[in-house]
Amino acid sequence: MKSLLVALLCIGLSAPALAAKPARATAPVLPLLLDAGGDVRPGSLLVVLFSLPDCHWCEEVRSHYLAPLARDAGLVIREVDLNGRRPLTDFDGTVTTQAAFAKRLKVQFAPTVLFLDAQGRQVAAPLVGAGKADFYGAYLDEAIASGRRAASK
Repeated sequence: MKSLLVALLCIGLSAPALAAKPARATAPVLPLLLDAGGDVRPGSLLVVLFSLPDCHWCEEVRSHYLAPLARDAGLVIREVDLNGRRPLTDFDGTVTTQAAFAKRLKVQFAPTVLFLDAQGRQVAAPLVGAGKADFYGAYLDEAIASGRRAASK
């Protein structure tokens, strides 16, 4: 009887812990692109992640590749929701939506990373998808180096 009471007590004490869902790790968040022309200084490089909610590959690119670069003073890293209805001021000052901005730049897939200068011109080849994880960092480094050279001209 005593062991039955001990077992019931252990189950009762552990039930709340079993019922509680584990806390989800907070993923790094990139600032949304809201003012394309205002976010970028002449000579700097705008790196834009076009993503979708609940996109596993977008999260990989965001947290493992782009978020660690956020401290680089020569880069401005922003995110755009491919289907987003949030207002966005385009490089020419017109107000559009995140989805319309993505469409104007012909972005169709998530994740896509574009490299833009202060006038909104693409200055390096885009990175579309994230299928080659072994080489993604090298592709990103090369695109950033190429984009910096073109943006500084």
